[in-house]
Amino acid sequence: MILKLTKNTDPIWKQKFKNVKKITPEIKKLVADMMETVAITSAVGLAAPQVGIALRLFVISYGRLREAFINPKIVRRGKETNEIEEGCLSVPCIRGSVNRVNEIEIDYLDLRGRTKKATLSGYYARIAQHEYDHLSGSFYTDHILDKKKFYTYKTIKIVFFGTPQFGAIMLKSLIGQKLVGEYNIPLVVTAPDKPAGRGQEPKSSPVKDLAVQFNIPTETPTTLKSNAELVNKLKSMEPDFIVLASYGKIVPKEILEIPTRAAINIHPSLLPKYRGASPIQAALLNGDKYTGVTIMKMNEKLDEGGIFGTARLTIKKTDTAQSLSERLANLGASLTHHILHIMTIGDIKPKPQSLTGASYSKILTKEDGLIDWKKPSGNLEEMIRAYYPWPGVWTRYNGKILKLLPNKLVQLEGKEPVKLEDFKSGHSDFNLSW
Repeated sequence: MILKLTKNTDPIWKQKFKNVKKITPEIKKLVADMMETVAITSAVGLAAPQVGIALRLFVISYGRLREAFINPKIVRRGKETNEIEEGCLSVPCIRGSVNRVNEIEIDYLDLRGRTKKATLSGYYARIAQHEYDHLSGSFYTDHILDKKKFYTYKTIKIVFFGTPQFGAIMLKSLIGQKLVGEYNIPLVVTAPDKPAGRGQEPKSSPVKDLAVQFNIPTETPTTLKSNAELVNKLKSMEPDFIVLASYGKIVPKEILEIPTRAAINIHPSLLPKYRGASPIQAALLNGDKYTGVTIMKMNEKLDEGGIFGTARLTIKKTDTAQSLSERLANLGASLTHHILHIMTIGDIKPKPQSLTGASYSKILTKEDGLIDWKKPSGNLEEMIRAYYPWPGVWTRYNGKILKLLPNKLVQLEGKEPVKLEDFKSGHSDFNLSW
């Protein structure tokens, strides 16, 4: 369960926080909920008072460390220090540079009630010190004596455009910052409901489902061009940014000019490579070793806008379009927060895309996954991973549809998936391999 965050002005910070007497199921549930809250807010740590619980307990979820620190006590602090910018879930829209020691030793109880001692260094030590301060009712801003070393900014207003799961992951990350108070999302624009399943019942997009879950108003226009009603609605909201992630339509100029700062697109490739509708599938299909995410300023052309930033990601040998899309969406979310933050406090210019090296990925159809099992494609394994879960790689065998799945599985129409070798042993004429 996602927990409500307290602000530094809330009454709880005037209390004296108590040690946890016993690791109860309620404490374990609290820790699980705190970890879920950390995840959605893109945070790295969280203290119990920040969710309204007056206990000496904090969690860290960063890199290799995912741990609950119960009744903690810092028993040693190193001598070397460094100064890094910090923020806080309980102090939104403020950033400042804080000087902290590089290494600490901390005693604590873990979630099993075991006494532990940890030596933390670098950013791990900084997170622990930041959260430890909360257990005595203080904040990182209390450590900044030079007021010139921190700055404030207004809540960032965003209208989000997106449709499939890639967009939903992006939106969830933005919603996390909305819960903190960093962002305001007055509207989500997504595709209209589409018939799905055997009964062809209307089904909403993953983005719409998420927006409804968090009570964010949605619009599902059938067209954006010459849509005066939508344009007027967007203008009345005066958004700082339009953020688009896998929406599915070209956004016209009259909408792109509405935000006061920029209309940006999170594109899952390293532009100008793989512009268009299926960049993730294209990277897998071509056996690329790496791909990435590009944050660009949108224009009326197809993925040709200037670039604000990129992040690179190595493609795993086991990646499918589904798994790679999720990894790229999470990477894109982190990069987007960084870009939005920089653009809010300063003025950065997008870098024009290279005029060379541009390539395009097409809109996929179900027929793209059809193969002749007697004369298959030379890159069948890449094709299976690239087209999973949709459009899928499939063929016709003895009058039925046979799906070729990752991990060397096949599924005959009306049957459960089985190992390829098991299927071949029962169907001697089927000699396809990959």
